Order: sequence, then structure tokens, then C-alpha cells
Amino acid sequence: MRDMIYSERWKELFFSVMAGEGIIILLAVIGYDSFIWILPLQILLLPVHKVLKGKRRKRRKLQHIAGFREVLQSLMTSLQAGYSLENACRTSLREISDLYRSGNHPTVEQLQRIVRGIELNRPVEQMFMEYAQESQTEEIYEFAVVLHIAKSTGGNVVDILKNSMEHLQNKMEVAEELQVSLSGRIFEKNIMLFMPFGVLLYLRLANPGYVDSLYSIPVGNLLMTSVIAGTVLCYFWTEKIMAVEL
Repeated sequence: MRDMIYSERWKELFFSVMAGEGIIILLAVIGYDSFIWILPLQILLLPVHKVLKGKRRKRRKLQHIAGFREVLQSLMTSLQAGYSLENACRTSLREISDLYRSGNHPTVEQLQRIVRGIELNRPVEQMFMEYAQESQTEEIYEFAVVLHIAKSTGGNVVDILKNSMEHLQNKMEVAEELQVSLSGRIFEKNIMLFMPFGVLLYLRLANPGYVDSLYSIPVGNLLMTSVIAGTVLCYFWTEKIMAVEL
């Protein structure tokens, strides 16, 4: 498991470097008309990696939350049919595996770990706690804590599942509504951020004479460096303003 995590991290790092180098080459050509600037622009690899890492983390968190909602629904159905929680987890693994057949979904991987733990006679509430720690998702952690208390005190697990699912469903609906309402603003933000580079590229292709002086004098290079730095800062600023956390 640890080797798989390290391998995945190396793949993500490699992808970030390749994407960053592609952006740097484009900026060197469009903004400076010189491949020499590829070397000083390597500093942009850090923000590119940070952006891509954040997007991957957000996408994985959404996968965990959406998958966990399906797990709760499956568990509740099995428990209402009279299954024990352990057998309900086994049934849930089969159902979720059928639901997410394409690729390695994180929810399927976590359910496989839970079922393996059950086969080794480990407490199911402990396995869900490890699930929460691995996914770093607040909703799963809250469920694991309540499940641990219920198993210790003999509480109604079906009611816990129902309340957890309703809470998660309401939270996801609110987040989706916010995301839809912000989608137009996000599109406008992206256009404004990349407009200077689009205009510059258009001028270079349509009439290079207009921008020749930008590449031939130090002031032009300084101006382009300021534009790139300002774009990076504005990107992180607007991302922070428009962030919608589940």
C-alpha cells in the first residue's frame, strides 16, 4: 500500500513538472521571444505544482464524499434487511465495485481495506476510523466517531446512517448550488487572467511589428515579468475568494 502511494505521488510530481515546463516554454516564446528565459522561469514550477496538487486533492475529496454517500445508502439498505454491519460492508463492497467499474476509485479501495480488516477480526468501527484518516474527510471522520460510540453503547446504527446521509446530502446540495452560482464568475475570471497573453499572441501572429520593441529592450522584459507575476498573484487571490469547500 505504501509503495502504491509513493508511486502515485511520483506520477503526480512528474505530471506537474511536465505541465509546468509546457507553460514555461509558452511564456518564454510568447512573452520574451527567447528560449533563454526558460531557465529563470523555472520558478513557476512551484505555483504550477501547487495549483495542480490542490485541484487533485479537491477532486479526490469530491470522489470520497460522493462515494461515501453511496456507501451509507448501501449500508443502510443492508442493515434494514437484517444484515450485521460486517456483512453489510461486504455487500456494500460488491455494490460499490459494480458502480465504479472504471478505474481505481478511492471508495472501492477503502472498502476493500475495511473488508480485509473484518476478515482479520478487526473492529469495523476502527476500520472506518482509518478510512476517515486516510481520506482526510470531515464527514467520514464524524461518522466514524459516532459509529464507535454507538458500537460501544449499543446505539441504533441504522439511525446513525440515516442522519449521516441526510447531513451529507444537504451539505453537497448547498455546495453544488454555490458552485453553479459561481461558475459564470469563474469563467469571467479565467478570461481576464489570460486576456493579456491572448492579446499578445494575436499581435505576434497578426502584426509582429507592433510588439518587436517589447522583446528588444530591457523595459519590455521587465514589463512582461511584472505581468506574469501579477497574473500568478491574481490567480491565487481569486481562487481563495471563490473557493467552495465541502
